[in-house]
Amino acid sequence: MNPLPDRRCILGALAAIMLTAAPALAADPVFPVNSRIGLVPPPGFTPSTNFIGFENTAASAAVVIAELPAEAYAELEKGFTDEAFKARGMTVTLREPVTFKDGRGIMIAGPRVTDGAKRHETMLLAGLSGVTALVSVQMIEASHATITDAVLRDALKTLAVRQVPDSEKLGVLPYKLGDLAGFRVVRTAPNGTAILTQGPNDAVTDVEQPFLLIGIAVGEAPKPEDRDTFARRLFSAAPGIKDIRITRAESLRIGQMPGYEIVAEAKDAKSGIDVTTVQWLRFGGSGHLQMFAIARRTAWNDVFARLRTIRDGIELR
Repeated sequence: MNPLPDRRCILGALAAIMLTAAPALAADPVFPVNSRIGLVPPPGFTPSTNFIGFENTAASAAVVIAELPAEAYAELEKGFTDEAFKARGMTVTLREPVTFKDGRGIMIAGPRVTDGAKRHETMLLAGLSGVTALVSVQMIEASHATITDAVLRDALKTLAVRQVPDSEKLGVLPYKLGDLAGFRVVRTAPNGTAILTQGPNDAVTDVEQPFLLIGIAVGEAPKPEDRDTFARRLFSAAPGIKDIRITRAESLRIGQMPGYEIVAEAKDAKSGIDVTTVQWLRFGGSGHLQMFAIARRTAWNDVFARLRTIRDGIELR
C-alpha cells in the first residue's frame, strides 16, 4: 500500500487547521514610541503623535498611557475609590478586577462631566512586570455605543511591558548623546529630560549607583554677571541631598558654549551617606541645558571623569 496519499491527507488536514486558526491568533501589543507599556488597541485606534497612547479621531476618543514606579501601585489603589472619582466628576458604573499573567489591576468605567460636557471614561490601574501602569480611555458620550466596555476590556487585558531599545530612547531627545562612558539610559522624554545611571538598577536607594539627570529649560539666558546667582538658585532646589557644602563654583566652556559648574559635597537626605554632586549649566540663545549628577563620595573620582565625557559629548540636533 502506498502511504503517500495518507501523508498528504494528514498534511492537508494540518494546513486546514492552521489556516482556520490563523485569524483567531491574538494580535501583538503595539508600543507607543519610547513607551515601556503597550497594548492591542481597540479597533480604529492608532498610535498618537501628540501623547503616549492611541487615538481615534473619528470617535473623538483617546487611550492615554502613563508609566509609574512599581511602588506607586499600592498608594494609587487606595485612591481608586468611587468617592474620589465622583469628586472629579465621574460616576463609577463599572468596577472589576483584572488579572494579568504577571500582575493584577482594577478597571473602572462610567460617565464623566467636564466643564459641562458629557464624556465617558474607562480607567485601568495595573501593576505588572515591575511597573505601575495607569491607562485612561476618554471619549465623547456618543462613541461609547460602539467603543463599549466589552471592547475596552478586551483591549486593556492585552497590556504588556517591554524594554525600550536605546535607539528609541535616544531618538526622542532634542539633542544627541555621544559617549555614554559606561552609563546607560534609564528614561527619556521629548522635552529633553533624560536619566542615566551606572549600574543594573533603574531605581536605587542610598545612592547605590551614580545618577545623571539632564533637562532643558526654555527662556532668556542670564547675563554673564548673573550666572553665578542663577546657577546657585537652581542648585539649591536639587532633590535628595542635605548638609550641602559647595566646593567649586565657576564659569567654563561646555561644547563651545558658555556654561557654569557647581561641585558640592553633601549627604544623602535619607541615608546620611556622604555624596558628591555636580551641576553643569550650558547656556544657549533661548534657554539652557541643565545637568545634575550625584554619586557616593568614595566613587567620585572615577565617576566625575565619566560624567565629563558624557557632558562634552552632548550636541544639539
